[in-house]
Amino acid sequence: MPKPFVGTLVDVEKVSHDVIVPTFKVPHDFSFEAGQFVVVRFNNGTETKPRSYSILNPPFKKGIIQSCIKLIDGGFASEVLKKIRNGDEFPMMGPLGGFRFDKESSHASHWFICTGAGITPLYSMIYQYIGEFPSKQFTLLFGTKTKRDLIFYKEFQQLEKENQNFRFLVTLTREEWDGLHGRVQEHLPQDASNTTFYICGLKEMVLGTKDALEKKGVDPKHIRFERFT
Repeated sequence: MPKPFVGTLVDVEKVSHDVIVPTFKVPHDFSFEAGQFVVVRFNNGTETKPRSYSILNPPFKKGIIQSCIKLIDGGFASEVLKKIRNGDEFPMMGPLGGFRFDKESSHASHWFICTGAGITPLYSMIYQYIGEFPSKQFTLLFGTKTKRDLIFYKEFQQLEKENQNFRFLVTLTREEWDGLHGRVQEHLPQDASNTTFYICGLKEMVLGTKDALEKKGVDPKHIRFERFT
């Protein structure tokens, strides 16, 4: 059940030119499932507004909540986040959401498809379960505009080196490079059978990818997704 609690900022890491990863200390008994989110209340001195953020860290990392947040000039929460300092406290509510890894799936393969900050809940799922299911193939397909927008690139490259059951694919839409190019929908598996899919990002990408998978014959019940706004 979701419950109110307070998160205390202990660190902020800048992972790209416009994305930060804040780390909040939370009660040690706070528990969640990979893929879920929390609601954080931000106050700019005159008003308070709630914002929903997927949890980045896997559940086995107790006592903290991390998220991956794109800063938007003029955005209410973004302007508050630009000024936060260690020790700042934020009212929170959670965990919430039904976007979760299918631990009961009999499929041999799990595909995680995302763009931008949509990588957040998938990061949590991959790190939580890749070791628990060594016989399953995990593939992360991450789409972004340019190399400048890549986040966790070296980290996932290292994870790929360390885990035979993990494959990391990146596609860029607005910059030529020696990797994949184009939208994520253009790089879905040829054989989509025996696979469970997880999609996260902005609404247009999520619905477009879901539609492309269904046209390949994937049963909608094997497609899990979360739409960001």
